[in-house]
Amino acid sequence: MDERILQDFLAGCRDGVFTHIKSYLKGAAADLPPSMKTCVLDYPYRRGKALRPALLVLFCGACGGRPASALRLGAAYQLLEDWGIGRDDLLDGALMRRGRPALQQLYGAARAVNALDMLHVFVFDMLYSYCGLSPALYARAHALFARASVVTLGGQHLDIEARDIPLGDFTPRKYYRIAARKTAFYTVTAPCLLGLAAAGRGPAKTDIAAFGEALGTAFQILDDVLDVENDGKGGFGKVPGNDILEAKRTLVAAEAWRRLPPAGRKQLAAFYALPAGERTAAGAAALRRKILNSGAPEACRLKALELSDKAELILREKLLPHMRRPYGSLLAAFVRSLSSRSV
Repeated sequence: MDERILQDFLAGCRDGVFTHIKSYLKGAAADLPPSMKTCVLDYPYRRGKALRPALLVLFCGACGGRPASALRLGAAYQLLEDWGIGRDDLLDGALMRRGRPALQQLYGAARAVNALDMLHVFVFDMLYSYCGLSPALYARAHALFARASVVTLGGQHLDIEARDIPLGDFTPRKYYRIAARKTAFYTVTAPCLLGLAAAGRGPAKTDIAAFGEALGTAFQILDDVLDVENDGKGGFGKVPGNDILEAKRTLVAAEAWRRLPPAGRKQLAAFYALPAGERTAAGAAALRRKILNSGAPEACRLKALELSDKAELILREKLLPHMRRPYGSLLAAFVRSLSSRSV
């Protein structure tokens, strides 16, 4: 599959998604107080990569549906993502998102919470009033949007609880449990099931669930690797050492703790045990260098590749035989691109 064909498809899908988002929000947010409107529209108008809507549209086309008809549904799902990352940034005290200050850094926590509540209302209103779905498809899509919210919030709760676990006790098993709920379902499984619903038919849901968990977990591991490798000069859109500064329990951190000598382990564990206000950028930068030198990012990248290979195998053996061209081939190329991304 020509890489240029895939990139052209992704660019077109992204443009279509954000055109629909702007079209919907122009009317939906018209009566909000001006300052609230600015806060509500901030993340949606920053234009993310729209990878989840692209997966939804690809799955719809591969399973026999009309990709153009799935764009509005993909746009509503992108709005759900913008709500989700806003909550994530708020809970983590994040400094940056998509290359700009995080929502609560710009507007304060109270306004950010209020705006995110409004954004979540808009997600389901967009699904109902803008997407033009049949009653049957609306019922299925609404259930999947709700399920994605429930599963992801459950994963977020596990992630919050993990912050109380000493780094040396944070096992890969605990990490995979969080990643399966917080990332894999809403990043891969739900978009695939939504594309399947939009097409009206498709492959077995059990195969999609296995595919989604493998690819979604690989996506999260690689995201964590890219975070620690981020030197602030690329297009990652976050401050260098962001996960370290927030003391996130990631597979990279757990693997680094296992590989570092006793003195390094003690320093890493002590930093992760500090209250948020006592963790400094300088301390995070020093630990970032130790983690990079420990070999942990490379080990985690190999694990992500292993899971991506598993997802590709499920796709090739279980899903592609039921899919039509060229969308099946595009989907396979898309999966491969996720395992080699640099932002």
